[in-house]
Formats: sequence, structure tokens, C-alpha cells
Amino acid sequence: MHGIVRIYEFDQKDAEEIAHFARNDFGDILKAHDGFVSFNWIDSGDGEGVSMAIWETKEEAEASTFLAGGFVHDHLKNQLPKPPRVIEGGI
Repeated sequence: MHGIVRIYEFDQKDAEEIAHFARNDFGDILKAHDGFVSFNWIDSGDGEGVSMAIWETKEEAEASTFLAGGFVHDHLKNQLPKPPRVIEGGI
């Protein structure tokens, strides 16, 4: 299995909207893809959020990076203007 973590910075006033999109809309998109195991969103409460996804293979995890980028561009580009810091690896 392979995990991928994305760390986002944002204005705290946008936290609820970002969390809604992450947990509901983006989570549903990920669930529809092969190799999906789990997805979670954590909001630090201080203008930082972390998405964590687990995939069966490294290739499936890496493909999710394109899904995330497209989703942010289409739905949250104003709230998440900076690219996330990405950490990934085997679990």
C-alpha cells in the first residue's frame, strides 16, 4: 500500500468551505478510482489542512495527484492559491 499526504495553507475564514469540498466532493471522486483504500481531511484550526489518502499501489497514489490538482483548480483555486506540500511513501 502507498500513502500520499498533501499539506495546504489557507485563510482560516475559508476552512469550512474547504473541509466540505474535501470531505464530500473530493472524497467521492477518489472513492470511484481503482486502488482507493481511504481518505481523510484534518483541519488544524490555524489555516492549515492535511489530506491523507491510502492507495493499493504507488502508481494509483501518484495518479491521485492529478485528480487533486484538477479538483483544486476547478473548485478551490481562490481558497488554495498555493500548491500543497506533498509527502508520499509506502505503508
